[in-house]
Amino acid sequence: MRSWTATDTFGRSVATLLPLVHLFKALPASCAREEACFGRVALHRNTTTPLHGWTSNTMAKSATSSKRAVLLAALMVLALTPMALLASAADSDGDGVEDANDDCPYAYGTSTVDRDGCPDTDGDGTSDFNDGWSISNPNFSSSFTLSSSNDYYDVDFSPDGTHVVTASEDGFVRVWNASTHTNLRSVQALSGGEATSVDWSPDGQYIAAGKDDDTMEIYYSSNLTTVHGSISVDVGGGDYVNDVRFNPDSDLVAVSIGRSGNGGTNGQVFLIKVSDGSNLHSLNPNGEDRFYAAAFSPTGEYVALAGNGDMYISNVTSQTTVASITNPPAAVNDIAWSPDGNYIAMCGGWEGSSASFDMYQYTGSSWNRVWEITSSTSCASVEFSPDSSQVAAGFYWYGTDGATAYVYETDTKTQIDSFSGPRPGSCASGTNNNCGTIYGISWSPDSNHIVTAHGRNDEGVYFWFADIDEDNDGYNSTDQGDGIVDAFPSDGTQWDDTDGDGFGDNPEPANEPDACVNVAGSSTMDRYGCPDTDGDGYSDADATWGIPDGADVWPADPEQWADADMDGYGDNYLYDLDSNQIHVNQRGDAFPMDPMQWNDTDGDGWGDNYDNAAWTANRPSHWPGELLEGAMMPDAFPLDRTQWLDTDGDGIGDNPNSGAADGCPDVPGDSFWDRLGCPDSDGDGWSDPTDDWGPNGQCSGADAFKDDPTQWCDSDGDGYGDNETGNEPDACPNQAGTSDGDVFGCADRDGDGWSNAGEPFPDDGTQWEDRDGDNRGDNPDGNNADLYPDDSTQWADSDGDGYGDNPSGTNGDRFPSDPLQWEDSDGDGFGDNFIDEDNDGISESGDVCPLDAGSSKTPLSRGCPDTDGDGYTDPVDAFPTNPFQWNDTDGDGFGDNTAVSGGDSCVNEYGRSNQSGRYGCPDADLDGWADTNDTFPDDNLQWVDSDGDGRGDNYLFELVSVEDEANPGMFLMLREEQGDAFPNDQTQWSDRDGDGRGDSPTGNLPDAFPLRFSQQLDFDGDGYGDNITLGAYQPDGCRKVFGTSIDDTFGCPDADDDGTSDDADPCPYDPSIEVGVRGQVECTITAPQDDSNGDAALGGGDLGAQVDTLTLVLVGVVGLMLAAVALAMIARNAGRKAALGARQNEKLSNAAFDEEEGRRLEWINYYVAQGQLDEARALGWTGQGGAEVVPQWKQYEQEQVDAQRSSMPSMLDLDQL
Repeated sequence: MRSWTATDTFGRSVATLLPLVHLFKALPASCAREEACFGRVALHRNTTTPLHGWTSNTMAKSATSSKRAVLLAALMVLALTPMALLASAADSDGDGVEDANDDCPYAYGTSTVDRDGCPDTDGDGTSDFNDGWSISNPNFSSSFTLSSSNDYYDVDFSPDGTHVVTASEDGFVRVWNASTHTNLRSVQALSGGEATSVDWSPDGQYIAAGKDDDTMEIYYSSNLTTVHGSISVDVGGGDYVNDVRFNPDSDLVAVSIGRSGNGGTNGQVFLIKVSDGSNLHSLNPNGEDRFYAAAFSPTGEYVALAGNGDMYISNVTSQTTVASITNPPAAVNDIAWSPDGNYIAMCGGWEGSSASFDMYQYTGSSWNRVWEITSSTSCASVEFSPDSSQVAAGFYWYGTDGATAYVYETDTKTQIDSFSGPRPGSCASGTNNNCGTIYGISWSPDSNHIVTAHGRNDEGVYFWFADIDEDNDGYNSTDQGDGIVDAFPSDGTQWDDTDGDGFGDNPEPANEPDACVNVAGSSTMDRYGCPDTDGDGYSDADATWGIPDGADVWPADPEQWADADMDGYGDNYLYDLDSNQIHVNQRGDAFPMDPMQWNDTDGDGWGDNYDNAAWTANRPSHWPGELLEGAMMPDAFPLDRTQWLDTDGDGIGDNPNSGAADGCPDVPGDSFWDRLGCPDSDGDGWSDPTDDWGPNGQCSGADAFKDDPTQWCDSDGDGYGDNETGNEPDACPNQAGTSDGDVFGCADRDGDGWSNAGEPFPDDGTQWEDRDGDNRGDNPDGNNADLYPDDSTQWADSDGDGYGDNPSGTNGDRFPSDPLQWEDSDGDGFGDNFIDEDNDGISESGDVCPLDAGSSKTPLSRGCPDTDGDGYTDPVDAFPTNPFQWNDTDGDGFGDNTAVSGGDSCVNEYGRSNQSGRYGCPDADLDGWADTNDTFPDDNLQWVDSDGDGRGDNYLFELVSVEDEANPGMFLMLREEQGDAFPNDQTQWSDRDGDGRGDSPTGNLPDAFPLRFSQQLDFDGDGYGDNITLGAYQPDGCRKVFGTSIDDTFGCPDADDDGTSDDADPCPYDPSIEVGVRGQVECTITAPQDDSNGDAALGGGDLGAQVDTLTLVLVGVVGLMLAAVALAMIARNAGRKAALGARQNEKLSNAAFDEEEGRRLEWINYYVAQGQLDEARALGWTGQGGAEVVPQWKQYEQEQVDAQRSSMPSMLDLDQL
């Protein structure tokens, strides 16, 4: 069994030739008649050029006469020509060019020159795409408008371009004459509904129309009668026919259906057979929900489907999807397949912020997007030109692109034209604007006409025409198949350009006639179209055209071409300007008609050259210009565009409109300040006054002092010049004045020659100077003269003693009316001079104490001080500020007057005592206590011993860290004491742990634990304190019972001395067992053991030391009984306590840290209660907490009483004993 397989451009098998029996088996079951299937096996889809003479029609007729003959004939053909079918199978469009070599595999074509197998309408070998037969003039303009009160939704040209068919919202399908624009025939496809789309069949026989009621209809184009009646294309109710499109053979109509409602059945594309109106089959690739348009390939083998954000290409026969594009994110409103089969244009809907128009090209083996246009509104319709080289797209109603159609080059995206319907407000006012939508667009077969259907605002149908001979000279703008193209399409006077230089061959009066028809040239000035070497517009001279005719004098210089005055400089004057507007880089002739001038450097219209030889000596060497005899209009100032003449020759230009004009143009001068070029006698730059130019107060006029070169202006007119460095300068230039003493020209009110501001006495003509500034004139003959003109502190001497009256001035007189006194050193009002007129040794007025101020008026002590007023002057008063003391016999600082407090108790004996009412007595230790009253005369820290225990009441201590002997490695904070801790208790004086209890065991309230702050009492005498509060050191768990336990608790009975109290010990008599539950542990020793050494360890216990006498009397009997019990327990446990020493020390060291922390807190509370906050902070106190209102010692005393009371046995205790 042999077979032949060919593949198409998608790589799929398109034909497999099997043995004949298999071919029969391959016929589809749907073929009710053989001819129905074989009639579709068209080897070529263009009926005008059938392959091997076979067509669908001839095959159908043969089938009608004899089915068996048709089958036999077909089988014979297939059997005899397998290789021919193989070639055909590899040629999808049947144009004889295999797909692998076919430049247009989807379109039948005969082109061979530029491309192989592409459409070539005029048969010249060049494909339509590149042939000039199709119009390319981008000048479509409106030729006619069919106005309407209805929206038009679609339009299509007839295949011959003579008619158009339209669909409108009133349900009508209308046929119009494309030239006269008259309605030839019409039919209402749907009453009360809309005709949504139309299409004219390629063979011209039919018109298909879509409607908005789920139906479509096929009409005969000749009379618009229906072929099959209304054809249902319903997919579920509420459908809408978006588009109808014939295939190239005109035997199928693709009907694009949207979804049936928002949540209904998905849309489809029906392939309706023209022959009977039935559905060949429906297409819905990938379950797409809506379809908006369809377009057949030029061969009709494939159909492109426009979906909702997708585009598909399906095989019409097999229904398989051969390509899909999902790039457009929105609906594809319309789709078109180019006539050459190589392009598909997709018209995109709104994407949220813009829309797009996309072009896809078939390259190699796939479809690829080659360009995209982004638009301000949705694309509504699209159509290719007949030659595929251009594409037109119509847009919706919004924004820049609203209601507009654009024409683009298919391959380059170049926009070549645009045209639009009405665009009120530039379509920019949102949904309220009145712009319409171009729902439909169609391109005529001649490419010169386009028709568009407009809706939304009842615009109607627009006819557009591209004029191919806009200048009406009989020559077309593009090649219409005759090879003739108007070289000047917009100029009716020109059409040929032999040399191709852009200038027409027709002579005048035609526009811009070419003077050198056969020689290309660019000249435009003297003649058109001739060679112009330097490109300046003037042609080069030749045999028939010379310089006199207007040819270029300088053919190699593009800047020059003529020289009217023949001076060698071209008439085209060029230059550059520098920052001062001076002409630099001058070329050409600034004076083209003057052969003696050519440059004008300053640009004032006067030439740089001059003919006066005298100018040469005065002209700067850098000035431009030459000395030329006969030079006209010479510029006297070639670098100053504002000046050119100098009549008086003084170097200042005459032009009065210049900023530097000669003020005296006919008289030479060298003034330059007020005006230029005028006489200046004194040479100061200011011109001499003239009748028309005098001085003024603004210093802008002539010289006010024409013979004084140092002055020229007198603003106030007082005869003194304003120049402050000149002769007699006016110190007040803006105010007239007559002063000439201190300064010139200022106001002088009193007329003494001194300016008002320059003298201290402007209103006193007798005074003008005050050298010392004391406001008294220096003129001794003037008013209020100064006797001391150079001393600002003195001005008069009333008593004539030579000392000025101002006491605070230089050599001031403290006594201005007393010629005998002038000084008072101590300021007490008594003069320092010792005046003794009667020579009795006693001054009548002098100060006895001139250096010590005093108020005494007694002749012997006049002027001496007595601060305290006790009658003793300060120099002799031992206590000058104490009115009750004045003498100190022993010189110890205590006055002898004992009648007042603080008087010296030992008048004749030096001493510093100041305590206990005795002042000024000996005090050996300097503690303030007189030795006779000091109990400790040699100890400066002690002086009183209230309780007579030999220790002073001034209690001082310092905390020191001492190693704890009972707990090696741990430390105690103890007091290092001075004085008596209990100044009113003769039995106690020391309290090293600071707990308020005395350390003397025989004293009152002794401390049982003198080194432990947290413990004071030990009722049972077992060495463990009764204080069981949190943090107390080794608190006694059995305060009333002697005990030696140290493991679970301190101070409770421990019969076997294993450290665990009997209550917690599972075997209280077995020292080897101390852990477990009593009753659950087997004990080796279960009864007390005899201890013969008990009495030796007794050591004596003294419970009475804890109780005062009154308590012993009250509980004497009970005390004796408790003593007996205690003695027995101590005797029994003494030996055991020694054996447990090591274990106890270990446990004590473990508890040491907690104890010390507790003691630290106790000390902090103590210090706070005593007000010793610095000591408390030293131990870490932060200012919080502290003792209560009750003093610390009182708290401890109360605790002692409470402990004594609690330690007394109750009747219950006696019963237990």
